[in-house]
Amino acid sequence: MNKKLKAIVLVFASILALLGIFALGIAYGGLDEVIFEQIPYNYTSYVSLPANTPESGSLGGYYNITGKGKDFKFFIKIPNAEDSESPLDYTPEGLNGTGNLENIHITMDTLMALYNRDLKSAMFNTEFNGTYNMSCAAWVGSGNFSNNGKLFNGSFEIIGQITYWKGTFNLTQEDTRIAMDSEFYLHPVAEKNPKNVRTVEKTFYI
Repeated sequence: MNKKLKAIVLVFASILALLGIFALGIAYGGLDEVIFEQIPYNYTSYVSLPANTPESGSLGGYYNITGKGKDFKFFIKIPNAEDSESPLDYTPEGLNGTGNLENIHITMDTLMALYNRDLKSAMFNTEFNGTYNMSCAAWVGSGNFSNNGKLFNGSFEIIGQITYWKGTFNLTQEDTRIAMDSEFYLHPVAEKNPKNVRTVEKTFYI
């Protein structure tokens, strides 16, 4: 799987849905859990992944999230990425997923951030936890995420036709961007011999 598409999988699938949900606070002036359950939403925005090396190009596309209350669906599409990717990794249908916010607690800092139209801060200051499932081309994935207002972390698992991935991530704010420190391991499917396992520590940015 291309390094750029790894970033799509490991970063966007776990947090874009939340960014879309909290965008609702701008229109409603704040979120209450009871009211939140009744709110349908449809949110679309642009995705940009910078090049990993001077020799490679960047990727651009868009994502969309739709849902009502704690249940949501999302997709990410990177036009023309299929031209440089294996059909096992990416196809024109893009990455599709579903998720559920199991618990959500709106804090005063959440409301202040929404009042200031600061969606990222609203996300980081809200306490919640949930799960998600996703698929793209010939692979499927799942994971969970949680934020206690201080630590925003989660886990993921990706089962591909050739490679298996599993790891954890931690999200933090860095000025105008979000950093995701990730630690994961990968190995050929059905070949978890220690000599075939590779461990990676990497930071992604959006």
